[in-house]
Amino acid sequence: MTVAHGSQTQLAFVKETTPGVIPANPPWQIARYVSEGLTLDKQTVSSDEVRDDRNRTDVTDVGRQVTGPVNTLFSFFTFDDWLAALLCGTWSGSSLKNGVLQKTFAFEKRFEMGVADVFTRYLGCRINTLDLQLNAKQNVTANWGILGVGSPNPAAAAISGSTYAGATTTPVFNAALNVASLSITGITTTPKLQALSIRVNNNLYPVDIVGQYEVYDFGLGIFDVTGSLTAVFESSDLYQAIIDHSDIGISATLSDGLGNSYDISIPKVKLTNGSPVGPGNGRAVVMEVPFTAIFDQTSAATIAITRTFGGINPPVGPPAAPSLDFSSADNSQYIGQVI
Repeated sequence: MTVAHGSQTQLAFVKETTPGVIPANPPWQIARYVSEGLTLDKQTVSSDEVRDDRNRTDVTDVGRQVTGPVNTLFSFFTFDDWLAALLCGTWSGSSLKNGVLQKTFAFEKRFEMGVADVFTRYLGCRINTLDLQLNAKQNVTANWGILGVGSPNPAAAAISGSTYAGATTTPVFNAALNVASLSITGITTTPKLQALSIRVNNNLYPVDIVGQYEVYDFGLGIFDVTGSLTAVFESSDLYQAIIDHSDIGISATLSDGLGNSYDISIPKVKLTNGSPVGPGNGRAVVMEVPFTAIFDQTSAATIAITRTFGGINPPVGPPAAPSLDFSSADNSQYIGQVI
């Protein structure tokens, strides 16, 4: 038997028109990722009936939903559909703000197993969370939290009419060369940062009903944008802003060197804690400052993203590849190719 290997696993996604339904002749987009943990989470209830021999009588299968992370490196144009779904908004030209429009995807994993590959698919998937991390001299990471309604049985072939667009090839952003600007307004002296983390959370919750095995729907909870700054202690201005509970604005521009860039703006932030702490010998004094964003009336958003196309032409994605029947032959020839 052929063992499936992580380096030969393909992850693809497609937009759904009807939540939970893969469109006909699906135009799959191959995803760029580092690791993923999309799983079908079975929900069971154990019997607690009393028996004089103390044995358990049954474990009942009562439901299921899709959960799991997709961990990625952040690059231009690669995740624009995911960003729109995360922010529950729509790109208006090159601008995106948070809103209330739910969007869903189907995800497909193909496991290369020689003659007969295995496909698993996950339906009605929402982007619930994003953890965006900028660390000094490191690649920018973007880790996504997914929730979905269910998964059909594994398959041995691609869906009829499927096409697979090759993954994007834009460079990965890093926090050394690709931070074109980093601005913190509302503070007299802008602090120098060793790290910036941003967490976006839709706080989705499942809606279950009697007579339905899979999740009936997901509801939108409060839209939370939180994060933290790790700032080198050069002045007392940041500490004073924490004490004064001042309104702070945070924005960062990531540019990939080809002229493609994102400006990520969080216009109104409250710094919720933080003090300078002496770390001992051999280390700079830093401040760990958590923050929570609140709605900004002027920009009519809690977070906004503006994209600039330089190295690619908007909004054309990578070319579609021909439909392939992965069940009929050994397709190892395609591994490592853009198909």
